[in-house]
Amino acid sequence: MEKVRRYISGQHTSTEIRWHLALLVLVFWGLVFCAWLGYPAEHKYSVTKKTLSALGSFDEHHNPEWFWLFSVAMVYCGLTMAPIILYIRRRVMAISELGARVGSVFFLVGCAAIILTGLFPDAHRDVIGNWEWRQIHVKVAVLIALAFSMGIFWHGGLLIRDKLTRKTFAEQGRLPYLKLIAPFLVCLPVFVAVGMRIDWASVWVVVRGALGNTGSPATADLDVAFKGLRSYPLLEHLSIWALTIFVVWFAAVLPSESD
Repeated sequence: MEKVRRYISGQHTSTEIRWHLALLVLVFWGLVFCAWLGYPAEHKYSVTKKTLSALGSFDEHHNPEWFWLFSVAMVYCGLTMAPIILYIRRRVMAISELGARVGSVFFLVGCAAIILTGLFPDAHRDVIGNWEWRQIHVKVAVLIALAFSMGIFWHGGLLIRDKLTRKTFAEQGRLPYLKLIAPFLVCLPVFVAVGMRIDWASVWVVVRGALGNTGSPATADLDVAFKGLRSYPLLEHLSIWALTIFVVWFAAVLPSESD
């Protein structure tokens, strides 16, 4: 039980975190693969035409029988990733305690949004009042993108600042910054492609609304802002793969306390 509590709080050793990362990837993508196997052949699932969320939709034209496997995968991913974020926070505290805490908030919000995308599938039926399952699903999916994007850029900034100033990790007699920056470089092309499909004017309207400067409905503006992204399913798939690679790679190469 003590070991379980240690894992939940992100107190892994460098070896234990690698096992944790392996379980995250194998179980999550294994469940997604099973949901894909159950997807009716006559519906012709394709990453260039359908989003990953289609595997979790119980609409008749999607995956009405095995959609729940995708929901389980998303809930599992969000829950299992949270301790990894706490592990990252503990390691990054060597650079900046406040910066590590702020960065972990971004990532943990993203983990919560991942869980919610599983609990609210991408389906066209009413669930709360006039709200459809899909409406909630899209909102929390957007939150995943925003939260993890902000978290990734935040951590990248922390590393660059430390490299130019304190050189915390270099004091260990190594030069680990290249291998730490590498996961960010993998995500960069995906970020550029995603950014080109987003209506940033609508995003700014949402930000202003959140700050209380306008009465414009944020939900409608979010739909407009990310409409171009949702109409290009392959880019959504690339974003999810890039996020998986980033979390696994970054957590795996962070210097351990014993290094």
